[in-house]
Amino acid sequence: MHRREFVKLFAGAAAIPVAGAEGWGGRPASDVCRSRAAAPMPVAARNAGVLEFEGMHILAYGAMRALAKRYGGSPPLVVRGGGCDEGILAVRRGAADLGGMCCPVAGSPGQDLPRSVVARDIKAVIVHPANPLREIGLEALAAVARGDSLRWSEVGGADRAIAFVIRRHCAEYVEPVRRMLLGERPDWTPRGLFVDTDEKIVETVARFPGALGVVSWVFAREPARRGEIRALAVEGVPIEAAGQGRYPLTGPLSVVFSRWDDERMGPFFDFLYGPVGRMVIARAMIPVSAGEAGYRRARMRQAV
Repeated sequence: MHRREFVKLFAGAAAIPVAGAEGWGGRPASDVCRSRAAAPMPVAARNAGVLEFEGMHILAYGAMRALAKRYGGSPPLVVRGGGCDEGILAVRRGAADLGGMCCPVAGSPGQDLPRSVVARDIKAVIVHPANPLREIGLEALAAVARGDSLRWSEVGGADRAIAFVIRRHCAEYVEPVRRMLLGERPDWTPRGLFVDTDEKIVETVARFPGALGVVSWVFAREPARRGEIRALAVEGVPIEAAGQGRYPLTGPLSVVFSRWDDERMGPFFDFLYGPVGRMVIARAMIPVSAGEAGYRRARMRQAV
């Protein structure tokens, strides 16, 4: 990285408020669980002829849009992206049947809603392809996340500064991966370079050789395949082994709803937890079986 570019990179980071500030990027502080929405599929106003999903761009991009194309049941699934808050609000207002969440449901505004875990997100630790490092330990990564380690030489790399690129996401909820890295700390290191979207994390790491980012594999998988970035092994486990249950940086993705409508929702959930649905989800996430999710359609009918 050229020194001028590196200084410019961190100058931008310093200009972004840290936790407790009014907001960043022109957004109010309450907007922390929102993101750039996925382009919506063509859909008319909500009606009984469609099953609508809204919220959580990781699940929208990573599986729901592909599931909508493969699902042959009725009513058809239509997908809108957004954030966890949008998903909860859409369900409460009757604007969507299903709301997606990547944050813990317990303690959130959606904690009183019925929900089901549908997949597990995989967090990739990504670096520029010119970085010689191939793996990182959890404690070393946590030290970077806390701001205790500022140079690559402290985590097994070359003697140069680390540009830690992160998205301040769901600041009022401690998502599982953040809890794993930060414990009870409220937020990432204020020395980090905060960006607005997961895509921007990937773009920034691909541009700067000294950068390191933590981002959903949904957004990192294709750039990694093209050689634009590289995903580090964590605790010696490559990200490709995440489906075997050994990769440590994962977290549940849930769908919430206001009430169970068996005629409209049952066929889709059967498909989602079935072999084709799980195959689609497995492209960039870890699929969850019906048994793991505690999903039994007969029991859902009885609970209505």
